[in-house]
Amino acid sequence: MRSAAPSTRHLALALALLALIGVTPACKGSASRPPEAGAGAAAAMGNWAQWRDLSPLLDVARTHAPKPTITAIERARDHLRKGKPLAAERALAQLADSEGRDWIAAARGDLAALYFSTCIRGVAWRIPESVEAVQGRTIDFTEGAKVAPTDLAIEPLLVALDQAVEAKVPALALHARIARARVTAYVSRCAPNEQVARLAQGIVKGDLAQLAAEGHLTPDLAYLWGGIQLTEFSASAARPFLLQAREAGFDDPALLYLLAVVALEQRALEQADAYAREALAAYKRQKDPDQEAQTAFLQGEIASARADKAAARSAYEAALARVPAHSAALLALARLLLDAEGEPAAVTAISAHLGAILGAGPLSPEAARKASEELESLVILISEPPVALLCRGALLDGIDSEPEPLRRGLRYFYAATLDIRLGEFQAARGHAILARDELAEAPGEPPVDIGELLRNLDALQ
Repeated sequence: MRSAAPSTRHLALALALLALIGVTPACKGSASRPPEAGAGAAAAMGNWAQWRDLSPLLDVARTHAPKPTITAIERARDHLRKGKPLAAERALAQLADSEGRDWIAAARGDLAALYFSTCIRGVAWRIPESVEAVQGRTIDFTEGAKVAPTDLAIEPLLVALDQAVEAKVPALALHARIARARVTAYVSRCAPNEQVARLAQGIVKGDLAQLAAEGHLTPDLAYLWGGIQLTEFSASAARPFLLQAREAGFDDPALLYLLAVVALEQRALEQADAYAREALAAYKRQKDPDQEAQTAFLQGEIASARADKAAARSAYEAALARVPAHSAALLALARLLLDAEGEPAAVTAISAHLGAILGAGPLSPEAARKASEELESLVILISEPPVALLCRGALLDGIDSEPEPLRRGLRYFYAATLDIRLGEFQAARGHAILARDELAEAPGEPPVDIGELLRNLDALQ
């Protein structure tokens, strides 16, 4: 049996990586233009280590900004070199309303985007005292999350950056645009509402497009722009920008992952494998099991492209060992098992991992919501009828021995969605009714809309 095109699966994971840093493809009607030939060939503006302590901005400010502004940025640079981002932010904040406020806005934007540790309800960023706290950035939308006096308010920062971008000094306008692109990349991921997220996404893409056209992409922004080219255009469009970021010292392992995706797309399999191995080693050092699983899955795709089924299976199993609910790896493994050992082995493998998704013991409302989201992700990824049959079989396998009505209801619900995918509407209605009855017995509000499913089935029949 032929599997789905690997690009669909590994590009989905590339999108997931980009989402972590706030960049996703544009909505229809606002797509960026593909890069001009050779647009990414020039070296990035400065190297990544220099940007981490604001040196490129300081070098330009020395010939344009007022003396107190230069002194403040120098102090911030010195604090950053000592690993103290909060002290650096305080040094800059003292001059936020000074004559050199536009330069200060650019410096604060760079510092905040590079060093914030927590996004609080989309309205403020927490700048930590020590750089070590930046690892594993978090998003806090809990109702009781409080904004501390030292947290950086995002809206005033963006207003200040908008003003700085309009500065008459070209060098200042350029650095303000760089800072604004960095800030809005994260705002689009952690925003107070969808409207702000869409607005931020449009701004970051516009700024990146202009910086790319002018040859002014910094190492991190070259990476972001390369990711957009990959998801919207092609591996060939992305590769120059990703290499530009790597050559300038950008050291996020997500860059290595995207370079591996590009090499796989271009069937440079040895190179793809080398990048994937390097990315996996970096994620292991960071102790990031989610990204380890994604990279292991990518290694499985590379092995599949080589027709090395044993290596592919080992890689998919490694991904599932790290993240048992990794849908793409599970479906890829099921395809291999179906070809090698037949339907029972494939169904058994899926059933085992459904147990990991649904967990053990009574489902809390939060656990039920998460399980439903993971089952939905699994169903959405299915594109071939044989795999849909396998997953439906796994969902129904042993369902009568499932002790909790909520779990039975979720199994029947998603079996019904697969029935629809297979064009078996009578079976879908039967499973939907069973889901309705089971969910009616479960306490609390179910995480799925069974009424809508039944209405859709009525419309189909």
